[in-house]
Amino acid sequence: MSRAGGPVLVDCAGAQMGGALRFLTELDGFLAPRPSAGVRLIGRGRRVAPSWLARRERPGRYRRTVALNNVGYLATRGERWVLLRNALHFLTPAEVRALPGGLPADIARAAPVVRLLARRADVVVVPASSMAERVLTALPDLADRVVVRPHPLSPPPRPGERSRGTILCPVLFASFKPMGRLLRLADTAAAMVAEQTGEPVSIVVTATDTEARVQGLADCRSLRFVGRLTPAALRGHQRRAGALLYPTTAESFGYPLAEARLAGLPVIARDTGHNAEIAGPVLVPYRDESADDLAAAMHATLTLTPQPEPANPFDPVDYFTWLLDAEEPAL
Repeated sequence: MSRAGGPVLVDCAGAQMGGALRFLTELDGFLAPRPSAGVRLIGRGRRVAPSWLARRERPGRYRRTVALNNVGYLATRGERWVLLRNALHFLTPAEVRALPGGLPADIARAAPVVRLLARRADVVVVPASSMAERVLTALPDLADRVVVRPHPLSPPPRPGERSRGTILCPVLFASFKPMGRLLRLADTAAAMVAEQTGEPVSIVVTATDTEARVQGLADCRSLRFVGRLTPAALRGHQRRAGALLYPTTAESFGYPLAEARLAGLPVIARDTGHNAEIAGPVLVPYRDESADDLAAAMHATLTLTPQPEPANPFDPVDYFTWLLDAEEPAL
């Protein structure tokens, strides 16, 4: 039985890969033992296209509608919640000008719609303080409706035997990400650390050989390209790696940062407030995008063993109980 006011209607369209798929996996895990939670999930396997946005609107009344995919509901009756989780919808003009390939056309078309429907929301959920700042810079009238809640994440299995000289770089290449320049610096840094320690350093990158050639990385000796991995294959690499390299700069959350934190895996990333907020005590920051700074951070991870935290800062039960106004399973 659902609570007074009807069920909670949740649109999960668009969760095909990356963090969106990771989020949906956590949601499925939460709902599995709670068949009477009063939640109706729609949109699985669909693209967030105009045709779907029109079809998902429902007659009748729901006690809450939740859009997990940046685009809030327009007409369905009920308290409207939306997750804003794509920083590209809220880049500053200077950031757009700095993108190597420019703002992708689909993002440029979607951003005005995302912003317009965010104004209709009763609650706007963002996964980090940096994303809240982006949203409020663009939409200051949402100041009393924005709530920062980090994305949900279950603790990983116990790690296996870690390879101290193996660094995992779980990134998705895209035209707007300057991955070639950053990874060439990382390749140089890895060679510097290997020379200093006498031990080989290998950086495992989740990109294809073709993507590496396009970015001019085919001749890099310390980079090993393993292609785009399934979540299960990626978890295997995470259990074996000695550290994580996360060189991206415009993130709304960054699941790899959170996963490394729960696994006690040192993270080499930019010295930013966002990375410190999500990675917490496992962050090994570099300040400048230089081979010297990257090498110093890599060297530091070789002897770092982060201590476990007393509680999960990304607890999925707490998160989804709040987001979905969910009923607990009967004992």
